[in-house]
Amino acid sequence: MISRRAFLKGGVLLGSALMVDGFVLEPREFHLEEVTVRIRGLGQEFNGFTICQVTDVHHSAFVSLDYLKRVVEKANSLKPDLTVLTGDYVDDRKEYVAPAIKALSGLKARRGLLSILGNHDHYAGKSHTVGVINSHGIPLLENSHRVLESGKSALCVAGVKDYLEDFPDTKEALTGVDKEMPRILLAHHPDYAEGLPRDERVDLVISGHTHGGQVRLPFSYAPVIPSSYGQKYSGGLVRLAGRQTQVYVSRGVGVVGIPVRLNCPPELTLIRLETA
Repeated sequence: MISRRAFLKGGVLLGSALMVDGFVLEPREFHLEEVTVRIRGLGQEFNGFTICQVTDVHHSAFVSLDYLKRVVEKANSLKPDLTVLTGDYVDDRKEYVAPAIKALSGLKARRGLLSILGNHDHYAGKSHTVGVINSHGIPLLENSHRVLESGKSALCVAGVKDYLEDFPDTKEALTGVDKEMPRILLAHHPDYAEGLPRDERVDLVISGHTHGGQVRLPFSYAPVIPSSYGQKYSGGLVRLAGRQTQVYVSRGVGVVGIPVRLNCPPELTLIRLETA
């Protein structure tokens, strides 16, 4: 029979191990998540097209530049066709914006780099953040889009303004896009997907924001998810009910608030598109 003293000692050791893992180890060990998304009518030239997503960096005293450079190095090693930045590059302090964006500007992809803003980029000062992004030549989508063409095929990649701090508008973002063209929408907050216009085709929404909750209990339950839809957008691929739209939610690279991750490692994402 285990003595009370031995039981308490074991509890202290277990608690200490969890603290080390949650505050020291896990937040600095990002995982590569690879996901395949099937899209109806995707042109043959885009079958197998890869998109690397980097999101929720939150560069701060707790998310170092050395760590961010490791993320960039790994992303580049994947040799993606396109890399997308889906917001929250810093926590909320302006002095972290320039170093973060400079590091992220080192991302390489065959068809380039596209970005949007998240709510924390507004906290650091939207005009300042936009200026830094522009100074590094990173295309910023604010209710706008880019059309990628290859042979006889085309793919639209659109981006909307932040759901919490600005005025996202899918219709504005997709103005002029052929109704039959496959469409991907970058939207920092996954909740935005719930209100997408029914008469606009959106095949895939790529989001972040929720961090997977940062702490997950057994069976992958996250006690705290910054979403009005609970566990639905805690992470991974979700299909909207009654629609062809799918939403991919990344757990993100960094941490926010309490700098802890437990059973919820940071994430670098590689999305592969396939013809449905």
